[in-house]
Amino acid sequence: MWLADRLANLVSGLGGPRDKSTGNLHVHVPRARAELDAAYRDNWLARKVVDIVPFDMLREWRAWQAPPEVAAALAASEARLALRERLLQALRLARLHGGAALLIGDGAPDPARALDPETIGQGGLRYLHVLPRTAIQPGPVERDPLSAWFGEPRGYTVAGGQAVHPSRVVRFLGAALPDDAVGDGWGDSVLQALLEAIDQATAAAAHIAAMLPEAKQDVISVPGLSQALATEDGTRLVTERFAYAARMKGLFGMLLLEGDGRSPEGERYQQKQLDFSGLPEVARLFLQVAAGAADIPVTRLLGQSPAGLNATGESDTRNYHDHVAARQTVELTPAIARLDRLLIRDALGRDEPALRYAWRPLAQASEREKAEVGRLKAETAAMLAREGVVPTDVLARGVEGWLSAADLFPGIAAAYGRPAG
Repeated sequence: MWLADRLANLVSGLGGPRDKSTGNLHVHVPRARAELDAAYRDNWLARKVVDIVPFDMLREWRAWQAPPEVAAALAASEARLALRERLLQALRLARLHGGAALLIGDGAPDPARALDPETIGQGGLRYLHVLPRTAIQPGPVERDPLSAWFGEPRGYTVAGGQAVHPSRVVRFLGAALPDDAVGDGWGDSVLQALLEAIDQATAAAAHIAAMLPEAKQDVISVPGLSQALATEDGTRLVTERFAYAARMKGLFGMLLLEGDGRSPEGERYQQKQLDFSGLPEVARLFLQVAAGAADIPVTRLLGQSPAGLNATGESDTRNYHDHVAARQTVELTPAIARLDRLLIRDALGRDEPALRYAWRPLAQASEREKAEVGRLKAETAAMLAREGVVPTDVLARGVEGWLSAADLFPGIAAAYGRPAG
């Protein structure tokens, strides 16, 4: 006998055989790619759920913590390889289909061999190609914990049967699976768990829109209507009569009827209207559920101002920005770590293990906030100069770098003779 330790109420039936949720059972039903593609192409909410997070992760891009000339060389390599655009496309495909990959091209004759970073000189990277999940097939996952490729496929196969070494592939996963042994080496589409909430939100709006033509209806009670409609001539006469009445109402704003409109012998006119007072809240509730399921605040998902007294949405926006920053650090940075090493060699022709970068914050400061931060930094620099804590030439170079990178004085970077970083 199986015993379950749970809350039960004999009066309400909670937890007993009368509980309506007793038979609930979660069954995984994979969404076909055709359905996912159709939802992305035809459902505005599904498209935004897929696109918003990758766009925000890359919107402000990153800043290399390096001297201006080094940062400029790295930015030139990123632009030549269209790295930002390729990453955006790959992340979108990964969220939509559960996986995507970047193929690193260095001109090697045999892509099945490992890509040695030492062989990449300045300008050595030829291309970065985005491959959807269906265009690159992962091999068996490496299970040897002593292998450098543990947890990743041992190899890939691209169109035409060409084998590709995993060192030449940057893979991106969609929604994580409970066990990497499940599936074919990729993840789930983010729409797999969200599509029901998305469908409910869009269906609620569609049902309300379908009610709009029924918002006001004219109802006319006609004595003996059934007998009149029993013959073709009677049906024609009734139809012509009320078609003429509708034209009179439309042209002159009056409706001519027989009788006083109250007695059983005469025709009676009524106008019925639907009550829409609670429907906006219902539609908004479904949208909030979809936004919560997607981990995107309503203010970002719908582009609307928050409702309610003293509501600013600042806390929601701040939490969302923190969420995106965490995904940049925890997911995106490790995924492109090997590519970044190759990018550094492509830009500089050598390894620079000490090079680091920081993702630029999503929140954009106002002009007043920029000026306030600038004032505080200027006061700090002046204090350091007075105290002599930092050598003058070092402090001057630091202030020069800050003023060149900060958006405070347009043209100051060119005046210093250095590219803005």
